[in-house]
Amino acid sequence: MNKIFGSACVAMSLVCAVGALGTAYADEFPQRPINLVAPFNAGGGTDLLLRGFAPHFAAALDGDAYVSNMAGGSGTVGAAALAQQKPDGYQLGYWSITVSTIQPQIKDVPYDVDSWTPICSVAASPTLLFVNADSPFTSMDDVVAAVNEEPGKYLFGSSGPGAMTHLTTVAAFEGLGIMDKMKHLPFQGSGPALQAMAAGTIQFFGDTEILMTKGDFRPLMVFNDTRLESFPDVPTAAEAGIEAPLDELYLWGGLFAPAGLDAAVAEKLSSACETAVNSEGFQEFAAKTNTVIDFKNAGEFETFFRAQYEANAMIIDAAGL
Repeated sequence: MNKIFGSACVAMSLVCAVGALGTAYADEFPQRPINLVAPFNAGGGTDLLLRGFAPHFAAALDGDAYVSNMAGGSGTVGAAALAQQKPDGYQLGYWSITVSTIQPQIKDVPYDVDSWTPICSVAASPTLLFVNADSPFTSMDDVVAAVNEEPGKYLFGSSGPGAMTHLTTVAAFEGLGIMDKMKHLPFQGSGPALQAMAAGTIQFFGDTEILMTKGDFRPLMVFNDTRLESFPDVPTAAEAGIEAPLDELYLWGGLFAPAGLDAAVAEKLSSACETAVNSEGFQEFAAKTNTVIDFKNAGEFETFFRAQYEANAMIIDAAGL
């Protein structure tokens, strides 16, 4: 036999053997319970969502799944630990936008954009920039005119540097070219910040619709690709003059596995995620908790995640983080 031809046959045999092993592994998966890591304390929003999701995810896999909490470092302790685990599909983390795309770009953590195999997104809520209901500002044109007239007068608040509330306001004012004329006042949480806005200490804040509707506030724009059905008169950031990629910003979360997970297993997990998200039980849970479901399969989530990582790098730079 020709040596080159023989080598090619051997190589093809190895490829086929590896492929067969991967398919067989996926067919038998899972053979033990799957650990869903919540990188925050028990009782928080992420923890509650995962615990509402886990039984439906387990049923879709015809297996078992449980939630474990690994809090610390604004979510980075759990993410750093999972990044070092074997990519076998039995250890998954539910990371938010901040854990997966913000923290690794502002902190020295042992993971980055290439550390994960995205499995699926579960929920996503666009953020809005808003003011008090009695504010003199009724549009972003009003805001830009006032800030240009009196630079340094107006303050925006956040729940902390690098938080989604911070990034939303930075995207707004950087996108409209007035960031250098604004002042940032960070707080320890959204509650104190909104109290400060009610008192007139700060004039602007950014968060999701769920939080905004809990107070007497007026939205000026939404960081979404379309207007919200609940606020049809509120323009999108793009309509307000903000260009991509700063015009869309979502508080999202989804499942990740360590990088290197077998593609067939990833697909099986992604399919189970879709089944779980669409299940009657999880739909009822989402309705009760005001969870905005936004499913993306593994391929869609991979593309979305990488685009978000790049876009948020620009906001981080503008925020001086």
